[in-house]
Amino acid sequence: MNKPAQKIMAGVAGAVLLASGAGAALAAQQPAAADEGSRPVGATHTVADHDIRAQWLGEESDYVRVADVQGSFTFNQDGVTPNDELFNVFGTAILSMCSKPAPELAAGQDGVATYFVNVGGHVKESFTVDLSELDDEEQEALMGCSCATGSPFGQAAVIGVPLASVVGMADLEDGVNTVTAYGADGYGEPLPLQYALDKNALLVYQVNGEELKASEGSSLQLWMPETVARYFTRNIASIELTREDAVPEVASVDPMYRNKIEIKNSADGCAFEAGDEITFEGVADDCGSPIAAIEFSFDGGRTWTACETDGATADKWVNWQFTASFEEKGDYEMTVRARTADDVVSPLSASLAFAVR
Repeated sequence: MNKPAQKIMAGVAGAVLLASGAGAALAAQQPAAADEGSRPVGATHTVADHDIRAQWLGEESDYVRVADVQGSFTFNQDGVTPNDELFNVFGTAILSMCSKPAPELAAGQDGVATYFVNVGGHVKESFTVDLSELDDEEQEALMGCSCATGSPFGQAAVIGVPLASVVGMADLEDGVNTVTAYGADGYGEPLPLQYALDKNALLVYQVNGEELKASEGSSLQLWMPETVARYFTRNIASIELTREDAVPEVASVDPMYRNKIEIKNSADGCAFEAGDEITFEGVADDCGSPIAAIEFSFDGGRTWTACETDGATADKWVNWQFTASFEEKGDYEMTVRARTADDVVSPLSASLAFAVR
């Protein structure tokens, strides 16, 4: 008799963001054994005077160990982080979208939608543009947002006007190589102009179907594909196009926080019988490199089952589901990590304990 399939209860782990609209599987892959020589090495990283250590998972434990577990795997790149989660999770300090709450994303936001922005710098004539008049230039994108030195990451459906459309309106002086979007609070991070154009930066006025509003000044936001969230500036008051002696470098994700992976389930209150099909699900993201595979271990990291994510792109996260069954009763632990197209393994894996009775 076939055993029923059971899905581990959905929940939130750590700082992971809730994903909506991510239920449909768009691709299915055959699992394969991961290379034994691809074990992550130990590393120590310091954040705010705290040492974070990632290390090999092969220590002894009381969990039932099963090598090379086979199962079914699906993934997609759909889903968005609800605006109230973007507001709550990307908010602790004083600077960019990644480090302070964004009132324009909060539920029941007050204010008005204002899309004026001043353009100046090394241009032959400064000007002001109202993006609401550039309807023909409007673009929609599903875009990820990931912090450089922390675990939070999210994804949103945004609508706006390409930065390139505004730059194209400017009569630039010779040698302009830098663009900086300044918020109403004076915050701005310089970017290489060509980089911003190549990445198709968007001046956004709608997030997840909600029009952005501000109590004063512009409600525009700068969203940068495949770029860390420190450059996602909000309430843009001005855009400066300048000629700098040295083109600014673009910050990248701290190596300890590359290739982030989260489990979106909790086993609390779940009762599984031997032979039940159990579905695990979660999300992975790497800022700048596509996720190439999701890898699972049920024996403390001794063996890994690799599930390829063919066709995944770097600008969006990967929602994954893995279903397997276990015949032996006991306590188990599933560990999951991701691998990128440039062969980086998640420095910080994620684990979930569950029991088969």
